[in-house]
Amino acid sequence: MRFLVFIALSAPILAKPPTIEAGRQHWAFQPLSTAKPPAVKNTAWPKNDLDRFILAALEKNGQSPAPEADPPTLIRRVTLDLIGLLPAPEEVEAFESAVEKEKSAQFSVLSSQFSVPETEHSALSTASPANSPAYEALIDRLLQSPHYGERWGRHWLDLARYADTSGTHNDLDRPHAWKYRDYVIRSFNDDKPYARFVAEQIAGDEIDGADEQSLIATGFCRNGTSNDDNMGKNDDALAQYRADQLDDVISTTSSVFLGLTVGCARCHDHKTDPLLQRDYYSLLAIFNGTEKYGLVPGTQNKDDKRVKIDETAKVHALIETSPQVPTTRIMLRGSALNLGDEVPPAIPTLFKPISFPTPAAKTSLRRRTLAEWITAPDNALAWRVIANRIWQHHFGQGIVASPSNFGFTGAKPTHPELLDYLAQQLIQNGGHFKALHKMILMSAAYRQSSKCSVLSAQSGKTEHSALSTENSSPLALRPQLLRMEAEVIRDSILTASGKLNEKLGGPGIKPRLRPDLLPVSQRNKWPVLQQEGPEQWRRSIYIYIKRQLLMPSMELFDAPTTTDSCAMRLDSTVPTQALVLMNDEFVEEQAAFLAQRAASDSLEKTIQRMFMLTLSHEPSKERLQQSLDFVQAREAASTREQALADLANVLFNSSEFVYIR
Repeated sequence: MRFLVFIALSAPILAKPPTIEAGRQHWAFQPLSTAKPPAVKNTAWPKNDLDRFILAALEKNGQSPAPEADPPTLIRRVTLDLIGLLPAPEEVEAFESAVEKEKSAQFSVLSSQFSVPETEHSALSTASPANSPAYEALIDRLLQSPHYGERWGRHWLDLARYADTSGTHNDLDRPHAWKYRDYVIRSFNDDKPYARFVAEQIAGDEIDGADEQSLIATGFCRNGTSNDDNMGKNDDALAQYRADQLDDVISTTSSVFLGLTVGCARCHDHKTDPLLQRDYYSLLAIFNGTEKYGLVPGTQNKDDKRVKIDETAKVHALIETSPQVPTTRIMLRGSALNLGDEVPPAIPTLFKPISFPTPAAKTSLRRRTLAEWITAPDNALAWRVIANRIWQHHFGQGIVASPSNFGFTGAKPTHPELLDYLAQQLIQNGGHFKALHKMILMSAAYRQSSKCSVLSAQSGKTEHSALSTENSSPLALRPQLLRMEAEVIRDSILTASGKLNEKLGGPGIKPRLRPDLLPVSQRNKWPVLQQEGPEQWRRSIYIYIKRQLLMPSMELFDAPTTTDSCAMRLDSTVPTQALVLMNDEFVEEQAAFLAQRAASDSLEKTIQRMFMLTLSHEPSKERLQQSLDFVQAREAASTREQALADLANVLFNSSEFVYIR
């Protein structure tokens, strides 16, 4: 909730909408700057050019970087960041050992070259190597993991408002919607160029090499809510329903790819951005020749007859089958029954006009033309938007704090030169995300401890303090203390317990729900399940998303509702979250599995193993003693197995488990 408040407070109040000319001067619509990485005083700190932008900003504000995070913290952070799963204890130990060897080697080289006072030996031996092969190898391994696509694909599914049902009244099953989810995961794993990724989702039937996968990709345009079986039976009702469905496509496409709220111009000129009502309907003209391919079972037509499902169309797509597009007219007040002037296909007026080609045999090619314009190298806006999204998920907040609104009421970039540098790097790398991931993750900025550092005016010394989750500093240039997302919490519990089923893809799973919740879903009912097993213990991205009945544990920890595109999840803190983690049947069962997995011939070793499996580090002497006392006290009233399960439950409930440092 705090992010929404921040954006609202920072947004300017406009007396009247900006003119087109004024809009063209807005920062988001300017060409990418060609600024070189700035000079810095502390030349030893930067590990790549990205760091120079960050350090220059810190030095300008009298601040210095935080210390580098220790190896266990760093491997846990980067592993959760890239694949959304906890690192295995063996991986943590191997990484820590490799880093220590690198530091020792660095220390030996420097000691042989310079006379190092004995008092500085300790500080020098803990300094990070300029280039860490162990850390680079870790990043490369994680980027090649099939779990990378599951983690970063989930971010995209938030934007694409993905679900497995239609929502609204009957919440009909979409039996093939999951193929879009798998397409997204596969695209991230394949490091598909962003231009191709965009083109497939907007115009998968029009692009060169169109196939079933590119048709599935157009599910992006079909993911929104629908009411196909209850949309009215006369021509007027059907026309209005189609207009409403295309409104969802236009609004989502413009906000996700361009960071513009074009949907606000449906009924009138945009009130705060230089977007005309005519611009909205010019975009509508681009999509006006489309039709649904792969209908939802149960749909009825206007004659009250069941639609015959084409069993060969096992996709959920939006395509064109004719080069002829219906005439598009402005809908006065958004009503399909009150039409105004005719408009041709076009991009918004504030941009340099583009031409649309002669239609092909089966399509108008309008959507392909739109996709090509969106990802053209000179479209600075689109590349800023996607670069900002990548930064946001690595650092917890975007350089632009309103990731789907780069307009006049959106937040201004805290560091515009850095944002443009990231966008340029993405373009130069052919739109491949993994190269940008690696550059960000290899930076000294990313490796910082989640502690705030400020140069004290009184002492002249750098003072460090723990970052709060608010991190109100405008210099959001170091990783924040972030709570795991709903899916990552569940997946991390399964990883720690050793019960995670790593099977990839396929139809959604339906884990156990409390019986008293099932009556809420009157249609397309959720099955009654008494006991969960490996089939239900797959990653949370594969949970069947039923719009009328979201998984309570997902909803409670701020998973999106899927009604609209979600650019940034809420981060609520409410008592029921702790109560669910403490009392939920799933958590209790997995806690028992964790205790069994960690069991050793020594109670002390068992506890140490449990800490490594959940928190990625061994307990301090004080924490170890507290845990021993806890188990022994609980054991007096039950059994050791139950006492260890209770300790496992405590670890799952700890802030150190659910927060990423």
